[in-house]
Amino acid sequence: MTAPAAAGALAHVCMRATGLDLSHDKPSARMRYDEGTGIILFTEGQQVQAYSTSPSATTQQPLWVASPGEGDPIASLSVSLDGAILAVQRGTAFLQFVHLKSSKLFVQGPKSRTRILSFFWCPSEGCDFVMATGQGLELYQRLPQGQGLRYKGSRKHPTTWCTYSHESRIVLLATGQGGLWLQAYQVTNDAVLKLPPFQLGPSASQQASPKSGPSQRVSPQDIRILTIYCRIYCAHIDHPHKRLVLYRFFKDAVVLQHTYEIYSRSIELSVHDNVLLVHHLDSSTVLLLDVRARTNGPIVGPLPLAIALENQDDQSVPASIHASMREDHLEREGRVEVASSSSAAASTSGSISTASGGPDHLDSCHWSFQPPNLILDTQACKVWRCEVDIAAVGRTCTDWPLLLAILQRRHPLLHPTCDIKALLLAIVKGALLEQLNMCTVKQIFDACALGYAEACAAPPSPHQGIIPSSPESRGRALRLAAPALAPQEVELKVLRWLHEEEATGVQYLEAAIAQYLASCSWQGIAVPAGLRLLSIDVALLRGHKHQVSCLTPCSSGHPCLQVFMYACVRVCVCMCVYVSVSSSFHARVRASLHLITSLI
Repeated sequence: MTAPAAAGALAHVCMRATGLDLSHDKPSARMRYDEGTGIILFTEGQQVQAYSTSPSATTQQPLWVASPGEGDPIASLSVSLDGAILAVQRGTAFLQFVHLKSSKLFVQGPKSRTRILSFFWCPSEGCDFVMATGQGLELYQRLPQGQGLRYKGSRKHPTTWCTYSHESRIVLLATGQGGLWLQAYQVTNDAVLKLPPFQLGPSASQQASPKSGPSQRVSPQDIRILTIYCRIYCAHIDHPHKRLVLYRFFKDAVVLQHTYEIYSRSIELSVHDNVLLVHHLDSSTVLLLDVRARTNGPIVGPLPLAIALENQDDQSVPASIHASMREDHLEREGRVEVASSSSAAASTSGSISTASGGPDHLDSCHWSFQPPNLILDTQACKVWRCEVDIAAVGRTCTDWPLLLAILQRRHPLLHPTCDIKALLLAIVKGALLEQLNMCTVKQIFDACALGYAEACAAPPSPHQGIIPSSPESRGRALRLAAPALAPQEVELKVLRWLHEEEATGVQYLEAAIAQYLASCSWQGIAVPAGLRLLSIDVALLRGHKHQVSCLTPCSSGHPCLQVFMYACVRVCVCMCVYVSVSSSFHARVRASLHLITSLI
């Protein structure tokens, strides 16, 4: 077990309460999450109540209450995407369907008369509901007025178990001994697409056979379907080898793309702002992974999970978390040390305010992780969201080029407590103030230029890989602009500031400007005229008058008039320093310089 963090200690990931707290109203109810509609379902006896998890929900009154009738205990529930029908599973032979407005019931069993493994609602044209059975998928369409289902076809495939992700519309069917052989289907708006089969193992080899004997067994609890950067991955938690393996789906292949080391046999996954969170449940620590980073390691070192507070006086944390804050827990062996309270308080400026600790026993059965970043405390009947504290990440990541690239891919609206653009500028300015070696500066400027080029580019086209067919997830990915640094910002707020404040040596500044120009040229980014003028100023200060012609931009053989005139006047001013001229001539030259500068 890991001791809870001290009050105000740094944490990369925190749990923020959604506002849904039914600990006093539902002491014996069973709590479930419906991914398709994003609502919480409480089952108490033969009654089902639905509650919203939306941050805009201002009341804790149920959205609706349904009574499916008497029978065996309810095993599974699913609500239609329009919120009109509730599907109830009590056994493996048939499903009950409850019309929520009229309370009318009807029953539907699989046409294949085999056991039902899973079921889900989908928005595909001509297909509203899918049953997964031992023989594959069965497709159904709702009848008018929701009075039944019409069979529309099937996708035959022998199935051991299956799992479905509503965000990506991907359903995975496992077959073969051990469930290592997987077949994926994507339910798009107008069709059900069959994707290439693949095998879990050392590589995503398509030559492997489902009949081959497996070296291990895989269960649905070992598989997650993740959507990150509009890319769809099958995440395999390989417990025997202590690794996390990500296979990416393409229309014509499934490719093993990433392998990460994990440090526990009890793992859960979340995704927030395209950052993959690997929860080590036995220690309550979290690893942060970025699939677009240039390293296969974590972004920063792991830290314990914390509780986010809306204000410093908020004490609404679960009783199970309060128990983990006792002094006897502080004496447990193997705890992860954190910074002292004084240093942590100094380093969390702009970070999310956290409580005095987080849960140190997330491997308990009453904690349930739901996609993409929800945590259900089924014992206390509370719902939490996992959030990345990007300011805390910025204060602990020592790889500045990696940090800058990661920050540029974050969405400002998802991190309201952190000014990401100011943090980016501080990183670039700090690197030059500390006069890091030019290799590191090159990596930083390359990351700046690449981030700006990607921000200006069009969104990825479908042929680059299978992108989510979910309109809400795709729209969310494209609406939120990343905080990339524009060349004008680098020039005015970093390079020109260093020049005017004389904060660094002229020789080092000249090399930095040249490196940034090279990075922009590498990405085909147009350089503002002010940056050219600054480079001319620095070159003349260094006495390199012969470089002025090289720094003057040309287009079709004709130099830019404004920059050319500026260069000429700057050379004249420098000559006035060394050549004896009248004060009136010197004044006219400086007046011309100010005039040209104002015109530019």
